[in-house]
Amino acid sequence: MPKSEKKKNQYIFIYATFPSKKTVLSITEKLIEKKLIVCANISEHDSIYAWNKRIYEEKEYGVFFKTREDKWKKTKKYILEKHPYETPVILKFKIRGFNKGFKKWIDESLKEQD
Repeated sequence: MPKSEKKKNQYIFIYATFPSKKTVLSITEKLIEKKLIVCANISEHDSIYAWNKRIYEEKEYGVFFKTREDKWKKTKKYILEKHPYETPVILKFKIRGFNKGFKKWIDESLKEQD
């Protein structure tokens, strides 16, 4: 199986955090339009983190993007280009098990239009 085909059979979550709902919705809509992701699960949460020798407590939006391995690099690049944070968190998690309907939905949603 060619490497590109192998990546189309690997499904992933991409996790990132954002400072506002407006920002995450804007980025998510573009990622869906570009057929880089099929879905985003967005949750508001309290974040506590260290940055520049200070501790911060803020509201953030954590997002799980659903996609395939072959979309990872372009998705990560787009998020980095549009993200307002100097150093955003962008993590990739491999999905090791899934139902056939999930696979079909992702593959059909990410299909390039002729």
